[in-house]
Amino acid sequence: MNRIQNGVAELMSDEIGRNGKSRRPIYRIYEIHAAIREGRYPNCSNLATQLSVQRKTIQRDITFMRDELKLPIEYDEALHGYYYVSDVSDFPVFQTSAEELAGLFLARTALESIRGTPLADVMQQAFAKITRGMLGQVQFSWSDLDEAFSRKITETPGRDIKLFGEIADAVLNKLVTTFFYRKLEATKAESRRVHPLHLGEVDGAWYLIAHDLERGALRTFALPRITRLKVTSQKFVRPEGFDGNDHLKQSFGIWSVAGDYSRQIVRVELKNYAARLAQERRWHPTQEIFVLNAKSTRVEIRFEIGRLEEVLRWVLSFGSHAKVIAPTELARMVQTEIEAMRQP
Repeated sequence: MNRIQNGVAELMSDEIGRNGKSRRPIYRIYEIHAAIREGRYPNCSNLATQLSVQRKTIQRDITFMRDELKLPIEYDEALHGYYYVSDVSDFPVFQTSAEELAGLFLARTALESIRGTPLADVMQQAFAKITRGMLGQVQFSWSDLDEAFSRKITETPGRDIKLFGEIADAVLNKLVTTFFYRKLEATKAESRRVHPLHLGEVDGAWYLIAHDLERGALRTFALPRITRLKVTSQKFVRPEGFDGNDHLKQSFGIWSVAGDYSRQIVRVELKNYAARLAQERRWHPTQEIFVLNAKSTRVEIRFEIGRLEEVLRWVLSFGSHAKVIAPTELARMVQTEIEAMRQP
């Protein structure tokens, strides 16, 4: 172990407080740092009382902070307390790899999409515990994250946030749920009675995967089109082997294979900027890229899919930089759509 790890081990060996309970050294170190930085001139005696530990424990903490974390701590004999001899703008107590930092950031920003729900509060508390439990050295503070990183997230209306919380509760507790739902092409909403199984976010929008009791099959529901939701007290048994993530992977976007739809290989040639994007992004789990020229400005992308509606919109988004190779049905759909767009 390195010196910091050895120091942490020593601190952990003296974790039993006056009440016999185990305490995390990171919590004490944060409290000591805050007291010193705020100019309170704390000493071992009053810190031990405040944190319900022995005086020698505080002395070990301060020694660790000074010798291992290299914090500029000195003791003022006249004021009988510790102070920083130079500015300490942020407390360096995290050591994390680039991968861990990315994971923590993404987890933190993911909470924004469920902001305002009870589930978000629980996740926020869990996230705080995880970050507080990390020890080591660092060169960033959590306040720096907001300045250094951002993630463009579609704003969720207040009504949808409340709806999300209610549906999440139904999913977690396996409760039969009823609501009215309007399909995209429908003029009015229809009543549904479902077993809610999974909530998934696709392209910034939330969807419910549920077993529709009247239709006897899995269906996907966009949360903004759900109204008059009622979560009953009736329990249901979750089907064995169901995996929401696997279910979503079957589709290009959100529409999954159902009914008479058979899976087929989609082949599309992309060129110029579209070819570069294809080599940087992954639109589907089965995606394969084949480079067609030396400059990598022409590629063929392949993936296995069922329904073609969402693939059609994806192809059209590239305009003249995309050419459908297969299936014939997708090429026909593109041609029909282009002709319809020309109509006045």
